[in-house]
Amino acid sequence: MKKHIVLLSLMAFISLPTFATDVVEDYFDMAKNFYNNGEFVNSLEYVKQVLAISPSHFGANYLNVILTEPQGTISDLLLNKTINVRPTGEKTGVIQSDEYNFKGEEFYLNKDYQNAKIAFQTSIKYNLRNIYAYNNLGLCYWKLGKYRNAEKVFTKAYRINNHFSAPMLNLSQMLIDNNEYKSAYQILTKVIQNNKNDYCAYYLLGVVNKEQGKYQQAIKCFNQVTLIVPNFSLSYIQLADIYYLTKDYAWSNSTLEKYIEFNNKDDYAYFMLYRNYLAMKDYHVAKNYILKAAIINNCIDYRLCLSEIEKYLDNIYGAIAVLKSIKNPNSEVLNELGNCYVLLKDYDNALLVYKEAYKLSQTRPLYLYNVAKVYKNINDVTNYKKTLKEIELIESKTSKDYFDLAYIYLDIDNKKESINIINLGIKKYPQNLELYKAKLDIYVRTSDKEGVIRTKREIDRILNR
Repeated sequence: MKKHIVLLSLMAFISLPTFATDVVEDYFDMAKNFYNNGEFVNSLEYVKQVLAISPSHFGANYLNVILTEPQGTISDLLLNKTINVRPTGEKTGVIQSDEYNFKGEEFYLNKDYQNAKIAFQTSIKYNLRNIYAYNNLGLCYWKLGKYRNAEKVFTKAYRINNHFSAPMLNLSQMLIDNNEYKSAYQILTKVIQNNKNDYCAYYLLGVVNKEQGKYQQAIKCFNQVTLIVPNFSLSYIQLADIYYLTKDYAWSNSTLEKYIEFNNKDDYAYFMLYRNYLAMKDYHVAKNYILKAAIINNCIDYRLCLSEIEKYLDNIYGAIAVLKSIKNPNSEVLNELGNCYVLLKDYDNALLVYKEAYKLSQTRPLYLYNVAKVYKNINDVTNYKKTLKEIELIESKTSKDYFDLAYIYLDIDNKKESINIINLGIKKYPQNLELYKAKLDIYVRTSDKEGVIRTKREIDRILNR
């Protein structure tokens, strides 16, 4: 009976008015009927027929997403996409040097960095002034994790010809990746002094300023890029992100629309619009955008967002249906499902899925703490205390574990242990800025002004090294 309620609740919500033909609506009614009866293969067949006639049909697109098993995640999609500045096919006039450089470029393209490195080194032996081979060799060292070697050859290429900025742009990106913002800033400033129209240098300088929280300076840099090269779209998405961070959602939205003019198939841009409208509490518009993102990239992350937006729209059963549509749920999906059951005060099911989430996550503390909170809700004091004891025995293996434990101790009013946990995390991951930010957040929440000042200084030291 409960399953039937879940299905009906979801279907009622996605049956929004459309201006399609009667045939389309008849097909969609059939799709809904099959869905409600659990005949998902037949439902999907009718959904496909609807979309063949009316590709923008909201309800059919929604069903199409949740009837299709999600693939992958967006976790590897970084906003600061690396721009490897790698001119190819450039000749110096020294035939043997050029041939080895071209051979190395083929190896590099095929991600065979070891053989690429050997080819570029050989190219340089035949021509000690082959700046293209030096630049390529630096990129190989970077890929192989040999950062100091990369820095040496990038610098060598720039000394040979300081009008060829590619090596310094690549070096600055490598430094940004390693959180060495001060060094990157100095290099990029020097590049711009030599070439006032080097848009890549302005772009990377914008990234440096943004990462350091210098948003106004970053905006100036990214705007300069759009003046020099109006179709360099990465600047627009960076600007949109800064406007989001500074809560200027209207400007963020308009800038994302500009970015989408160049990249209308970039799901991440639609996710950012979803994020903006969620912050603006315009949940129906947010839902439209996250559905667009999921249509392009039907991954677990966006499925979780679909569930999240259903909760904001007070459609908890719809949120559960979205989560249950995933045949092979990961621990995050199960944890979110547990959260939905808690909202419905269905503590038996909440316990089941929280425990399964904890089991799948290889002992992530957050999920076990959610188990403890359910025991607390049902006044099972014995199991509540027992579960807290289990949490104390968990050995942190990732930075997420330190976050979890710190906020768990904060939630049970043990600020001292919360800070101790974060400090242990920082000791293990000294360059993880998010841990410092969590520490700052804990001091802010507990009105510890001295702790706030100390932690801000620590963050400044990391950012300005």
